[in-house]
Amino acid sequence: MISDALRERLACPLCLEAQGCGSCRRDAPGPADYAARAACACGGPDKVRLEVTGKTLRCPACATVYPVDAEGGYVDLVPRTSVGEVTQYADHEFHERLHVTDAPPVLSARIKVDMMLGMLRPRPGETVLDLGCGAGKFALFTGRGDVRAAGVDVAPFFLPRATREIDLVLGDLRRLPFRKAAYPCAYSMDVLEHLDEPGVAEILLEARRTLSPQGRLFVYTHAMESSWIAGFQRFVNRLAKRIGQAGFLDHEREAMRKSDHRNPIRSHEHFDALAATAGFVVTRRRYYNVVFKAVIEDLLLRIVEQARNGKAAPHAHDHGHEPPAPAGPRTIGGPPPGRFAFFVAQALTLLLKVDVLLFSRVRTGPFFGLMVPVPRTEARSDTPA
Repeated sequence: MISDALRERLACPLCLEAQGCGSCRRDAPGPADYAARAACACGGPDKVRLEVTGKTLRCPACATVYPVDAEGGYVDLVPRTSVGEVTQYADHEFHERLHVTDAPPVLSARIKVDMMLGMLRPRPGETVLDLGCGAGKFALFTGRGDVRAAGVDVAPFFLPRATREIDLVLGDLRRLPFRKAAYPCAYSMDVLEHLDEPGVAEILLEARRTLSPQGRLFVYTHAMESSWIAGFQRFVNRLAKRIGQAGFLDHEREAMRKSDHRNPIRSHEHFDALAATAGFVVTRRRYYNVVFKAVIEDLLLRIVEQARNGKAAPHAHDHGHEPPAPAGPRTIGGPPPGRFAFFVAQALTLLLKVDVLLFSRVRTGPFFGLMVPVPRTEARSDTPA
């Protein structure tokens, strides 16, 4: 969907206005010195607002023309010059093999969404920005009632209902195509681990600029730490791999999902330092140790799924040899699960919530974090060396 409210928030992903403080002011707007100007202690200049020219958007500074795909339901604001490596999540067939469906999230996905909503607490009338929205499944669930949702992702493979009901933007999270303070709150789930450390720093800085001064940012990612409980999950993962090699579950799909993880966050203190450099402070953190999730979702349900499929598990390395997706609207997603299957999944989700109730204060790598902006006058004063 491309609403009027979205159009008002859009900006050139690469061009900054000329105005700024003594350090970041320039004679003319444009992309020059982007990194230094965007990271200025004053908060940096705003991004250049786009002009509507027929069915396209044009940047008056760099003259780049960005298409508006009305049929596809999104605006394409991906930078026309590279700003870093692109994850395999930009591959159509990769998305298809993840089997995303247009149904409310269940199991661990529901745990993550519920933690996000509980910590972020979007208010009536607010629009929540999904940073790395993928197919738009979480955004669809978030944008209900008086709360609206918007999504930005580098891959144009969305659920059909997402293209109709959610403001969607193709964009690189390291160069968010929005004006300053465009959104009151945002979240990022299962995204940061796919980037290197400079990429994480850029995303946090862009999120800080895009949020209002009283905004909130929720993240779910992980640091390279573990707890005594994590040893049980590693045991289950090894067992699942062996069962998968015997053809009784699709272990390759999970391996494919994690195959381009960069895991740049060394510790929680390291993440706090990255957040402080971007102008955030982490105000709340909960950890995600899994016991019920490891047994139920990572092992038993995958065995049941493979038995119902009645075929050997596919191999992740095969997907690059299949023909590309046909031209046309690039929506994805199969039919939602049946009513009984969905009921069972909801019941199992309640069991998975026990992991959070019992173990969320035991320090480990995966974590849910709530961040708020530091006032600009203080944002650089306590930055770790």
